[in-house]
Amino acid sequence: MPITDYDQRKYDIVVFGATGFTGALTSEYLAEIRDRDLSWAISGRNLTKLEKVKDRLTELDTSLKDIDMLIADSSQPDSLDNVLSQTRVVISTVGPFTKYGTPLVEACIRQKTHYVDTTGEYPWIKSIITSLDTKAKENNVIIVPTCGFDSVPSDLGVYMLSEYVHDKHNLDLAAVKMSVTKVVGSASGGTIQSSIEAMTDPSLTREQQMDPYLLSTRRGVDKPSLPTMRRDHDFGNKWQSFFIMSAINEKVVRRSWSIWSDRGKSYGNLFSYKETATSSFMRAFIITSLLYTVFPIFGLLLKVPFLREKITKALPGSGDGPNAEARAKGHFNIEFVGTAESEPYDEPVRVRGIVKGFRDPGYGDTCRMVVESALCIVKSLKELPGREGGILTPATAFGHVLLNRLRHNNGMVFEVNDIE
Repeated sequence: MPITDYDQRKYDIVVFGATGFTGALTSEYLAEIRDRDLSWAISGRNLTKLEKVKDRLTELDTSLKDIDMLIADSSQPDSLDNVLSQTRVVISTVGPFTKYGTPLVEACIRQKTHYVDTTGEYPWIKSIITSLDTKAKENNVIIVPTCGFDSVPSDLGVYMLSEYVHDKHNLDLAAVKMSVTKVVGSASGGTIQSSIEAMTDPSLTREQQMDPYLLSTRRGVDKPSLPTMRRDHDFGNKWQSFFIMSAINEKVVRRSWSIWSDRGKSYGNLFSYKETATSSFMRAFIITSLLYTVFPIFGLLLKVPFLREKITKALPGSGDGPNAEARAKGHFNIEFVGTAESEPYDEPVRVRGIVKGFRDPGYGDTCRMVVESALCIVKSLKELPGREGGILTPATAFGHVLLNRLRHNNGMVFEVNDIE
C-alpha cells in the first residue's frame, strides 16, 4: 500500500482498541475536550462493539453521531495499513502488548504514522527497542510507549526536577527518590492480564528482569536491588515500601536519562533514581513479606502452562474495570526529592517536586495523559524534542510541551521548589 501524504490524512488521531475498557474511556476523554479543530476516529475488531462506543460518545457530544468507525485487527497487517495510512497519530490501548502490540508498531513505521500507548510491559518495550528503534529513527516516526500512569508522572516529574536544577542553580541532578504518598484507584482486567504477561515473559532472563538499565542506551550508577521497607525523613518520616509500578517506571526514567545524555543534555553523570510508596508500618510489612514469600511462588505457578491458563481465566479479563462512581473518587499524589551535584564544601541544593492527578490514575488520568501525548504531536510536532523519531519516552519525546498541556486548566499539578 502506498504511503499517503502526512499532511493530507483524513484523521489527526485514531483510537485503536476503542472497544476495550481503557480504549472506550480514552475515546470519552477526546469527546469531553470538544476540540472542533480535531478530526478523529475509533477503531477496533468488532463493529457491533464499536457502535456501542459510538452511542456513548454521542451521548457526551451529539456532533459525534457521525464519527467514523474503522475495522482493524493486529493479526491482519493490511487492515492496520488501511487505518494507519489515514491518520497522523494512533493511540493504542490494546493489551497485552506482548501479544498484540508489535504488528501495530511495525505498521506505524511502514505508514510513517506516529504512535502513543498505555503499556507498562517493559519486556515488550525492550523487544521493540531492539527490533524497531533504528527503523523508527530512519523514518522519523515517533513511537512512545508508557504514556499513562505508567510512566508519565514519574518520567515528567524527574524531567521537571532536572530542568529546574539546571535553570535555577546551574547544577546537574545527582539523585532523585520518588514516593507515591497517596493513591486512590483500581486496576482493570486488562492491566491485570498485562501484568501477568510481563511476569511470565520468556524473552528476558532473571538478570535482565533485574537490570536497572534494561531499556537504556548507556549504563549509570544504579545497581540491581531487592525491595525493603524503611522510614524516610524526606517523606514525613513515614514508612516506605515497594511500589508495584516502580518495575517499569524506574526503567523508563533511566531510559530518559540515557537519551538526554546522548543528546548532550544529561540530567547528570551521577544520576540515580528510586521509587517507593508511603504506607503504614503494617501495610509496608505485609507488602514486603508477600514479595519474599507469595510472589515468587505465584511466579513459579505461572510458568506452568496448565496452571497459568487456570489462573488467567480466574482473574478479571480485558474489558472489566472500575465503574464510573469508583473512577470519580480516584486521585493520586506523588512527591520527588532531588539532590543536585555540588562541590564538597558547598551548601547542598535539594528540591521537592509534586505531581497530582484528580481522577482515577489508571482510567481517568491515564486517558488524559495518553490523549494529551497524542495532541503534542498533532498540535506541536515541530516543537517536540523527539521530533526526529525513535522508540522514545514521554520526557524525551514531548518534554515541556506535554508538561504544559497537562498543567492546562489545572488538569494535573506539576510543581517544584527548593527545600529550604
